[in-house]
Amino acid sequence: MQLINLYALTVFTASALAADCFGNGNKDVGKFITAYWDARERMCSNSGCTYQEACTTSGSYTVKGLGVDTILNVEIKRKNTGGKKGFKDCWDATEDIINQCPKGGSKQLSGSWEANGQLYQVNGYFSFN
Repeated sequence: MQLINLYALTVFTASALAADCFGNGNKDVGKFITAYWDARERMCSNSGCTYQEACTTSGSYTVKGLGVDTILNVEIKRKNTGGKKGFKDCWDATEDIINQCPKGGSKQLSGSWEANGQLYQVNGYFSFN
């Protein structure tokens, strides 16, 4: 019975780790949040990455303005650390970063998550057209 409880605790802990947020904050980032979810989908569904390989995916979202369009560009990178292989926490890790950083209280555009031999880094930046 203890083994089952320990396993459940380990799974819960891995999926509830805090992301480290960094970079600029922007109160309006919520208007552009689709860019983060699109890049996450491409990475974790392996449509933009080779299965279980280190890679980088990207997404962008444009808000049309008066004379100037504002674009949020998002890049998500993953790699293995500590000699471990695989990316079993892709969905949870990237969701944690998005929910805690751009969607969180600080509205920071970038963040990272590292655990279980996996590192995920999300970078967001604005450009204008």
